[in-house]
Amino acid sequence: MCNTTKEVAPTRIDYIDAWRFLAVVMVIQSHIFVYSGLKITSLAPYLDQLDRLGELGVLVFFVISGFVICSGLVAEKNKTGTICLPAFYVRRFYRIIPPLWLYLSGLLILNAAGIIEISPQQALTSASFLCNMPFPEGCSWFAGHTWTLAYEEQFYLLFPLLILFVPLINNSLRFSFAIGGLIIGSVLLFRTGHLLLGEYFMYFIFLLTGCCSALLPENIMSRIRRMHLAAWLSVIALLLIGIGYLPVGIEKQVKVICYPVLILLMVLGTPTQLKSIAVIFKNRQLCYLGKISYTVYLWQELVTGNYLGEITFVYIAAVFVFAMISYRYLELPFQRTATSMSNSLKAGVLLEKISYPGFVVRGYAASKSRTISDIAEAALGTVNSENVTVDVGIVSYRAYQEQADTPTKMTGQTRKSQ
Repeated sequence: MCNTTKEVAPTRIDYIDAWRFLAVVMVIQSHIFVYSGLKITSLAPYLDQLDRLGELGVLVFFVISGFVICSGLVAEKNKTGTICLPAFYVRRFYRIIPPLWLYLSGLLILNAAGIIEISPQQALTSASFLCNMPFPEGCSWFAGHTWTLAYEEQFYLLFPLLILFVPLINNSLRFSFAIGGLIIGSVLLFRTGHLLLGEYFMYFIFLLTGCCSALLPENIMSRIRRMHLAAWLSVIALLLIGIGYLPVGIEKQVKVICYPVLILLMVLGTPTQLKSIAVIFKNRQLCYLGKISYTVYLWQELVTGNYLGEITFVYIAAVFVFAMISYRYLELPFQRTATSMSNSLKAGVLLEKISYPGFVVRGYAASKSRTISDIAEAALGTVNSENVTVDVGIVSYRAYQEQADTPTKMTGQTRKSQ
């Protein structure tokens, strides 16, 4: 089973990682069967459907990413009344950039050795998260798949600001109407021939749908998570029918209108209350493979080009092995660094906002004479309670929401004035 810790946000769903693995498998199969040098003649009539299935994997990634990231932002805003933007961007930087730069560096080394062809300009476009833009030179096959990262990072550059400053974003119903407006706009753009702009809006709709689900009331989320098996299988069947049978033009419009909600229900509604489903989606090995899916996604592009043939599967296996090594020795250390820096930034923001006269520091009480900067020097912790506690394991601080008079030693309790 997937393990969670007390630091995990309450909105986290433990089988999300299994879906990440399934999503990257969808992408890989389309690259192998549609684009690689491995040609299987019996699959020739179904290449379009396999390609659509690969895109479905990307759309699943978008919905999951929107849900997970926005759940964290909403939880932070509900607890503290604000979002520490520097902490958010630090986490995103250390999560996304090191594996990406390692991959792009590998591409440039292989290019210098004459093994593949990718220009420094194409690598720079990818590193700048601009591969979803119509530049003449593009990003080459080897970095072209980072168009998905471009959509995500462009979105998350803006969305935290919207949560902070736009009231519309903080209500799931109004948010849904806003998404509906984007859906109408995207369909109209497709119907009038503005395909590039229509697609640009379309992919953001999937990210927004994931974000909107993070704002849903708990009673609605509970109903989704308790979805009956028959309903869940029906959702999957509808997606497969759309992928398998709809003409291209119609499927594109149905994808904008129906797929976001269907994917949301498919992922969040996974009926893991049934043992037959839980044995798959709460399997520890699948969850682990989902955790390394980012590096797998990056490096699979290198080995699924139209030049390897039957040895492609060997290289895919090598990618998974490399991803395991990268996750342990590169990604996890950087994620721990990001967590530490993020917690420091959050603690600093909270302590700067404290205006109460009483603070409790483990072992003794601090009074008005104890300055904010004195306390902030030791602050390297996380927000972990609704009345604003910064707990670092060595020192705890509590800013009481009510005026406190005389803090008592050691216990962290206060005596109210009568």
